[in-house]
Amino acid sequence: MTQEQIFSLDLSVLVNFKIGTLRDDTLQCIDTAENWLNGILNQSLAESRVKKEKCEICNSESTSELHHVAGRKHDFRTITSCKTCHTELSESQKTWDARWYKTNQPQSLNYAFFLLGLHDILLLKSKKTANSIYEELAKKLRQEISTLLKIEDPKVLIVK
Repeated sequence: MTQEQIFSLDLSVLVNFKIGTLRDDTLQCIDTAENWLNGILNQSLAESRVKKEKCEICNSESTSELHHVAGRKHDFRTITSCKTCHTELSESQKTWDARWYKTNQPQSLNYAFFLLGLHDILLLKSKKTANSIYEELAKKLRQEISTLLKIEDPKVLIVK
């Protein structure tokens, strides 16, 4: 850019163009996250058994493993993860509510464990990809997780 071109720039146009680009990039990231999460949420039992070519967290193409989002006792849905990400997610599950270790839990707890799994996956994906959209999505799940973990009567389940 020449000195003459620099002085003739309309700074308002330049800054607003950059804001528009940021908006477009952010919406594209949100759309990508939404499509990925809906793929997990709408996963069939057959799909849960298929490993993808690379880690869904860090995009590594090293040895992949299936990670059960809520733990296999509570839900069949999985993601493909590399060994490193799988270990980190599994270690996090060990810190969850002690009821996680037991089978045949009420649906409210199974939902809580699934959302906890998504929460941990989103935080790890944010950390590994440096994309804060995933961390923001994780934060949005916290209130619902807390509410589901507090439900005493398993017959009472209100999802808003």
